[in-house]
Amino acid sequence: MKNRKALVVVSHGSKRKESNQEFEDFIQKLNKINSENSEREYTEIKGACLEFASPQLEIVIKNLILSGYEQIDILPLFVFAGYHVRQDIPQRMEKLKDKFEQLKYRILKHPAAADDFAAYIFTQALEQK
Repeated sequence: MKNRKALVVVSHGSKRKESNQEFEDFIQKLNKINSENSEREYTEIKGACLEFASPQLEIVIKNLILSGYEQIDILPLFVFAGYHVRQDIPQRMEKLKDKFEQLKYRILKHPAAADDFAAYIFTQALEQK
């Protein structure tokens, strides 16, 4: 089971069923892209929520660890680095690390931290005129 690496995409979660379905659909799209990639980085991609919806971050991480994953990348699906990105997710991951000593994780940058994010947003605006 070595060299198995998972990506967990973390969203806020919503009380609105349609929003949570949109997130699930997005995770399926990521898995499709990953499976079509010849240099497949991740063995598995999962979605997790922080509030209002399931599965919660802690449950997803626990299940991955019980399935033999030790390396997990966390991708905060928040545009900017507010409370959830700067404090909530790191604190939750440290608590999980205390419970599961074998857990190795890294928290990836949020979308707006990417150099090309502003250009992407501008292009999207132009395309929707």
